Amino acid sequence: MRSVLAAFYISIVLAVSANAAAPVQDTQIVAGERVGPVALGMSAAELAQAVGSPGDPQHQGSATIYSWGQVVAEIADGSSGVDLITVNDSRYETANHIRVGLAGLAVTAVLGPPASTSTQQGLIALVYDGLTVILRNNLVVQIRVRK
Repeated sequence: MRSVLAAFYISIVLAVSANAAAPVQDTQIVAGERVGPVALGMSAAELAQAVGSPGDPQHQGSATIYSWGQVVAEIADGSSGVDLITVNDSRYETANHIRVGLAGLAVTAVLGPPASTSTQQGLIALVYDGLTVILRNNLVVQIRVRK
């Protein structure tokens, strides 16, 4: 009986410590602020601390691009921190459930009419305050968070 109780106690302790050690997966998009743990204004060092080291940073025009799979942060030359965050992953969404894969009509139903709209190479950009939603074939294919 004691060995059964001891095994039960040990399994509870292991389960609690395993749950305590599990990292919280922040997948929220906040317009004008952040995508998960990647926030506007973060320096390259802060990005590495919050998300881990990215692959090799890419230099594109006057910006440096840091990538973690489907989440990308851009820091323009001369800027003190992240200027633009791009997400192509449907696991990330706003509090009102705007995410990659959603129908374009649902975006305007939830967010209302955009401040502006542009079309380029088959992509439609719906521009809102701090957020740009990119559509292709009437589906959200990318969300950009900016100041």
